[in-house]
Amino acid sequence: MPPVATRPCLRRVALLVATAGLAACATPPAPPPIPVFGPGPGPAAPAPAPSAAPAPAPVAVPVGLAARFPEPAVSFRTPAFQPGHAAFTSAAEAQRLLQGLARDHGAVVRLVKVGEGASGAALEAVLFSRSAQATPESIRASGRATVVLHGPQHTDAPAATEALLAVAQELAQGRLQAVLDKANVIVWPQVPAPGTAAEGDHLLLKTPQAQALARLVREYQPAVVAEVGEYLPSPEFSLRFAAVERHDAMLEYAATGNMAAFVTKAAEEWFREPVVAALLQQGLAAEWHYAVAPGAVERRLSMGSPRPDNSRNVQGLKNVVSLKLESRGEPAGGRAHFKRRVHTLVTALGTVLQSTGDRSADLLKIRQYVDAEVSAQACKGTVVVEAELSPGERTLQMLDAAGHEKSSTVAWDSALALRDLKVRPRPCGYWLDASQSAAVAKLRMLGVRVEQVLSKGVVQGDSFVEPANGSREVKTLSALLDLAPGSFYVPLSQPLAHVAVAALEPDTAFSYWAGGVVTGVSKTARVMSWPGVKVSQLP
Repeated sequence: MPPVATRPCLRRVALLVATAGLAACATPPAPPPIPVFGPGPGPAAPAPAPSAAPAPAPVAVPVGLAARFPEPAVSFRTPAFQPGHAAFTSAAEAQRLLQGLARDHGAVVRLVKVGEGASGAALEAVLFSRSAQATPESIRASGRATVVLHGPQHTDAPAATEALLAVAQELAQGRLQAVLDKANVIVWPQVPAPGTAAEGDHLLLKTPQAQALARLVREYQPAVVAEVGEYLPSPEFSLRFAAVERHDAMLEYAATGNMAAFVTKAAEEWFREPVVAALLQQGLAAEWHYAVAPGAVERRLSMGSPRPDNSRNVQGLKNVVSLKLESRGEPAGGRAHFKRRVHTLVTALGTVLQSTGDRSADLLKIRQYVDAEVSAQACKGTVVVEAELSPGERTLQMLDAAGHEKSSTVAWDSALALRDLKVRPRPCGYWLDASQSAAVAKLRMLGVRVEQVLSKGVVQGDSFVEPANGSREVKTLSALLDLAPGSFYVPLSQPLAHVAVAALEPDTAFSYWAGGVVTGVSKTARVMSWPGVKVSQLP
């Protein structure tokens, strides 16, 4: 079910670009013509997988149900699939595997430190590139699109780590090597520490994992980011539908307020559709990502959250094709269907890599175009502060207890056409008091441009007023704002403007004010005209 509502008229936009160009505040050069969207690349073949921590004892599964998920006739060379290796791949084993690839294939494989874990241990990704230099600057200037594949946000997705290790092996010395002729690839098969949960932390950046991913994306500026995980069949689903989830894979791309339509279209046509086709070719079933709707008592399912604080949506607001790929995990944490789970993800990731290579030049053009388009919108029109899923219905395939397939029409909250909950006039930028250095540091880690005010000035703006009754509703008040030297200005005439909007509009559950990063609503304001003060961009 493609998201028809988000498909822009490419011919009209390409003509607009060719005749007028795009003007940001300082009128940047016209971006290149938008590429014509055609059929995505053909399905990619499958590849290998990895190993992890002690696996629980297997749990009995009804024979009919188990028969729906037979193990594929493939083999993997990762630790968890070695003879006598009963556990999942540990963090130490994963690190040794990556270090071995860098040692044995140093011409194209380099280790990249992306941060430090809570224990102080280095967090390392592996960069695959034919560029002579492995610096972020050389990768950005390589003329090839970069794709980042990163691991699960939780500890209950061992097949995700295993699949990323398998893909790393294939990039170094297997069937995926040819991708490197057209694209750069960064693989971060993190094995999260017990208790780690970075899922909703990609705006506040409290966890080392979220900080590391933010730095990685900021420095290498990928065109595609894919998060890999596993979904767990839900007891709540079974209770409501007297059935279990059918699909080997659940897929979704970024869907949040202020998403660029061209990025959404590329995600659908160049990535999701080819991935689904590749999975079907391997006898694997795929569906949009869904779960029992939070708080729902009826038979209602919802797609992924539209909040701009998960990795999928934060990367999307950076004008990146951002995907989430999940295999059907094991609720008891065991190895049931483990090879099939890994094979599912390896098939999907191989297709993502092939699509990135095939569309490398077009992806770079889209990124350049959308960056300029977003920058040019400052001070104009409106901006979405908060959005929600749209209610509807969908016919869904599921399995009964005997493993028989059945279909059911369910209430379905869709991310493919969001409803705007709160919309405001788009400001020229945001002012932050000099005391808000913590917010400034997080914005800069995300890649948002922040400037420091060097001279006094007065500008038209909207200040925020917090009600005295203790509610979280924040009102705006049009006022003249005094900009003092040492305070900060976040212009919206930049590609990552919508990341700044998500962080700095205070009256949402995911904002920097709600998260305690901005210490008071009076410490920030919306700037509604170009500030005529001297500023200096922070390095």
